[in-house]
Amino acid sequence: MSGPVPSRLVFLSDLPDIPDGEKVRFLGCVEEYDSLNGRLIVRHDYPHTSSNITIACVDIEHLLESINSLDMSKGAWVNLVGYKTPPSRLDLGTVQNSTQTERHVYLQAVMIWSAGALKLKEYEEALISRLQSGK
Repeated sequence: MSGPVPSRLVFLSDLPDIPDGEKVRFLGCVEEYDSLNGRLIVRHDYPHTSSNITIACVDIEHLLESINSLDMSKGAWVNLVGYKTPPSRLDLGTVQNSTQTERHVYLQAVMIWSAGALKLKEYEEALISRLQSGK
């Protein structure tokens, strides 16, 4: 008996190193909602000492009927599950215009939910521990 492919829990900053097609779960802070393209622009500046900023452009178009509007508000922390995708033709201009310190990644979301009352430092420490233990 087979079921859905499990997602891999990662930091948003790890997404550039993950192959397209991989199912991932990550935490991010909403920067903006692009209503024209049905996308959330999210980030999580971790590690805090890094000069590289990873920005995730997440296609949520097919989730719009079920998503809470508060989860699309600037500053909202959300959990996302989705598949990493290559940039589309629309995205190529964004990729070419990004600075050396910005790395854009693209995803197709399958789930999104609020992170609620988040203790960010504790979350980061727990995820580091989990990733180091190989779970």
